[in-house]
Amino acid sequence: MNDVRGRLEGVTRLYQQVEDKFSENGNLGNLLALHRKIREPLEAISDGELETLLSDIQRAKEGLDHLKQRLIEMRISKEAFAASRLTRLGEKGE
Repeated sequence: MNDVRGRLEGVTRLYQQVEDKFSENGNLGNLLALHRKIREPLEAISDGELETLLSDIQRAKEGLDHLKQRLIEMRISKEAFAASRLTRLGEKGE
């Protein structure tokens, strides 16, 4: 019985030390409340919802990458036509 009492007193002392450390920057109750505020909304989002969002984002990214590539190709073509036009104008001026 004394062994159990000694262990409980040790746990109580350790808890008090931890609480004292937290009280320097706020108390343990505030930390636990903050933990609940963060945990509850995260738990409300299912893994399936996260996977769906990640897939949607990936598809959007792929679509944007494709669009970006097409725009780069258009810019290169436009620059090539402009350079070709300047070359022809230069040849006519000679």
